Amino acid sequence: MVGEVAVLTLNRDEKRNALSLALIDALRNAVEEPGDARALMITGAGSAFSAGADLAEDKVGGDFFGAFFSLVRALRTSPLPVIAYVNGPAIGAGMMLTMACDIRVATPESYFSVPVGDMAIGVDEWVVGTLSSLVGGSRARVMLIAGTALDASEAASCGYCLPGDREAALHLAQTAAAKAPLTVRNIKAEFAPDLVSERQREAARRAPFASSDSAEALRARRERRAPRFTGE
Repeated sequence: MVGEVAVLTLNRDEKRNALSLALIDALRNAVEEPGDARALMITGAGSAFSAGADLAEDKVGGDFFGAFFSLVRALRTSPLPVIAYVNGPAIGAGMMLTMACDIRVATPESYFSVPVGDMAIGVDEWVVGTLSSLVGGSRARVMLIAGTALDASEAASCGYCLPGDREAALHLAQTAAAKAPLTVRNIKAEFAPDLVSERQREAARRAPFASSDSAEALRARRERRAPRFTGE
């Protein structure tokens, strides 16, 4: 923990942080049980963010993708803001992991790639739709069909990520952690209409207005200080 930010590090530098079933399960558990954290930051150890699925595992296939998309669901439905600090290449499932995060900060050495055509594996509607919404439909087609990589400069210019180092990513995570939790929950629910029902989204829309945090925001403005939100 750094303040109110839980820093989750993919710690398999010897395998360029390739995602094993064990690593996916550990990351999902950390996302689902964040303790007192008000924001999450995911990064990789060493010089890579993640090289994707661990192809040395016999279970890469149905078991892997079932576990991986359970992690994606946990990230997208988490009430906490999730920042990816992309410290190096994010390839395949590694890039998909960054797609599931709310905000991405990437170093100049980073690049993003989803080489599914080289691995003869399929993609689903979430991968195609999310990538298209984040980088643009034309660029998404080139990345998926031709397998071209998106370098950090192009990723920043198309809005996929913000340029920055670890300090910048952590500062952004701390800034997000200070925002009203019920409002963040509301925003995240609206970004996941395929996972959160209309009834749940409507409840999430109304919750901030009836909260003590709403009164605290007005009080802090009058007193010319930063608000102290509790999520109540």
